[in-house]
Amino acid sequence: MDARARAQELYRLALDNAAWSPENLTGIRGWSGTELADALRLLGELGLFVPSSDNQSGWTALAPDTALRKLLLDEVQHTDALLTAVRQTRSALAQVLTDFQPVHASELTTVQMEVVNGTANVTAALEDASRRAEEEVLSLHPGRALPAGMVEAGLERDRLVLGRGVRMRTIHLRSTASVPHMTAYLRRLNGAGAQVRTAHTLPLRLIVVDRSMAIVPASRAADEEIAAIVLRGEPLVGVFRGIFEHSWQSAAVLTESATDSPEGDWHPTGRHRELVRMLGGGLTDEAMARKLGVSERTVRRLVSELTERLGTASRFQAGVCAVRLGWLDD
Repeated sequence: MDARARAQELYRLALDNAAWSPENLTGIRGWSGTELADALRLLGELGLFVPSSDNQSGWTALAPDTALRKLLLDEVQHTDALLTAVRQTRSALAQVLTDFQPVHASELTTVQMEVVNGTANVTAALEDASRRAEEEVLSLHPGRALPAGMVEAGLERDRLVLGRGVRMRTIHLRSTASVPHMTAYLRRLNGAGAQVRTAHTLPLRLIVVDRSMAIVPASRAADEEIAAIVLRGEPLVGVFRGIFEHSWQSAAVLTESATDSPEGDWHPTGRHRELVRMLGGGLTDEAMARKLGVSERTVRRLVSELTERLGTASRFQAGVCAVRLGWLDD
C-alpha cells in the first residue's frame, strides 16, 4: 500500500470514528510510525486534516468542500501578502528613482570620455592638457623613441608647464632613454626641474593632469591614424594615477649611466642574434649548440655574455631586452 492509499484509508477511518487513535493503525493494522506520519502529512497538506485538541487523535477530519474553501482562503491570504509586498517594493523603487537617481546621475556626469583621432587633434589635446595643468603632470612612455622633432616640441611644452610651478614626473623605457636624441631630451628635461625615471617595461602610454584628466591611446586598426581617449573626472582618473604610482615605485632614478646604452659600445654579432631567437624558442643548450655548430660550453658562455651585457638576471629577461632593443628587427 502506498502513501496515497494509506491516506485514503486514514481519512475514511476518521470520518467513520472521530475517536480513532494512532494505535488503531500502528498496533492493529500494522502501520509503522513513518507510514502513519506520511499519511498525516499528506492529509494535512490537502487541508483534510486540521490539528485539534478535542479529539484523542489530535486531528479533526474536514469535508472536502470545507478543506477546499480553507485552501482557497489560505491562497488568497498568501496572494494578498505578496501583492502588499509588491506594492511596498514598487513604492521603494519609486522613492529610489525620485530621491537618489538624480544624485547618482550627477556623479556620472562628472566622468566624461572623448575620442580624439588624427595626429593634429591628438597634439591639440596635449596642448590643451598642458595649459590646464595646475598642480602636477604624470606620464608613462613605453614603445620606441619618438622622432626628434616631436621630442623637441614636447620639451618646449614641458618647459612652459614647469615654468608655471607645476610638478612633473615622467617614466621612459630604459632602452629608449639610450637613443641619442632621447638621452639629450631627458637630461634637459631633468635639468628643467622634472623628475625623470626609467624602467625596463611600462604597461601603457599615459598622461595624467592633476586629478581631473587622463589621456591614453585608443585602439585602432594598423592603417588608421593615431588616436587617443581623453578622460575627465576624478573617479576614473584616480585609477590611472594608481597605475602610474605603481610604475613609479619600481622605476629607477635617471642618472648619467641610466641613459647610456645597456650594451655600451658592444654590439651583438649574428651569432648573438640567432642565440636570442633560439632562447625565445625554448631550445636547450644542447639543441642550440647543435644548431650553432659549437660546444655547449660555448653556448653557456654566449648566454652569460648576453645577460651581462644587457644587465639582466635571467635568460628570459635577456631575450625580452634584446627584442626591445630591436636586435631581431633586421
